[in-house]
Amino acid sequence: MNIAYLSTEYPPMVYGGLGVYVDSISREIASMGHRVSVFTMGRPDLKRKETKKGVTAFREIPLPMGDALEIFYSRETLSWGSGLDFLNDLLSYNQLAAARLRDSGPFDLCVAHDWLALPAGMALRQSTPFIYHVHCTEIGRSEHPNQQLVSLEKKGARLADLVLTVSEAMKVELEGLGVPADKIRVCYHGVDTKLFDPSAVKPERLEMLRESYGLKESDKVLLFLGRLEPVKGVSQLLSALPLIRRSHPDVRLLLVGSGSLVDHLRSEAERLGGVLLIDRYLSPQEKAYHYALADLCIFPSIYEPFGIVALEAASMERACVVGASGVSGLREIVMKPETEKPTGVHVNARDPNDIAWGVNLALEDPDRLREWGRNARERVLEMFTWRKAAERTLSIYEEVIAYRS
Repeated sequence: MNIAYLSTEYPPMVYGGLGVYVDSISREIASMGHRVSVFTMGRPDLKRKETKKGVTAFREIPLPMGDALEIFYSRETLSWGSGLDFLNDLLSYNQLAAARLRDSGPFDLCVAHDWLALPAGMALRQSTPFIYHVHCTEIGRSEHPNQQLVSLEKKGARLADLVLTVSEAMKVELEGLGVPADKIRVCYHGVDTKLFDPSAVKPERLEMLRESYGLKESDKVLLFLGRLEPVKGVSQLLSALPLIRRSHPDVRLLLVGSGSLVDHLRSEAERLGGVLLIDRYLSPQEKAYHYALADLCIFPSIYEPFGIVALEAASMERACVVGASGVSGLREIVMKPETEKPTGVHVNARDPNDIAWGVNLALEDPDRLREWGRNARERVLEMFTWRKAAERTLSIYEEVIAYRS
């Protein structure tokens, strides 16, 4: 197959799980003998066209369109405020990417990742089979959803040949937005089990990391890794910390990430003590060592379509406490204590008391916690490799191509 991806994120411009996914699935599919081209955002310092590991990236630098477009703004559009600059760049990127894709083809199909790349995919749908790959929705990710984006997502789902999403939880959400169930396919993400492999950890390097954070051997280390945004439940996690310390006074919390809550969380970390905030980008190898440093990982997301960090932790033989109420792909990754092979605990991430209960339950038996970690890696190797994700993805692509033939 000759496959085209439309994605605003692609290395080195990666800001979250979307960029990790597009990079990883592209390389895996290319390694299986298929051609993959990614039409993405660019910067002046990056090559406009570049091929690595069988994947060709086309990078478009948006043109400033605001002076002309502002004449056509409606009151609703003006509500974007400072975000209008981003919207203008996004519209420019979509136009440039769609034109480049059209002129670089023919392609067997194109895949638009999230609403950010939907305009380009919709523009190409008459000539090229079109999949809308939903990683999250505006209604799910925002406390105050932008109804223009909600309308765009619904229209994109209606015009696409097929909608692909990341978990059964997201399928249910999409059905609630009016997408027919028979038009939705689910395919889980994968994880690099060679990179995230506990046997590859060098003890001396791990000890250096521990010392750099001033951690003692007796400390129980909790790790949160992700965007520091309200939807990730980090504020509720900090509220739970005093309750956790009633049972486990030696708990130390590592918060790794950045986002709109960073200043608030830094202040709270200083007030609570025993909280380390690492507000910088970690390379994949650095992430692996942070997972290895942790006794328990905690991802108390209020809304989480999938949760690739939980896969990375599991691949490193680490049990997880995860937010599992509402829309949560995390509950499809982490198996509860009452299952045959548990890998962690499910909690209501909106409730600090429930978060504390889950962490205390996980920490009360160190031997059981290690067993959960071993179960977690076993589950990853069975279900969540990138090869399995690629095989499932390709079967869905083939279905769409056959439908359009």
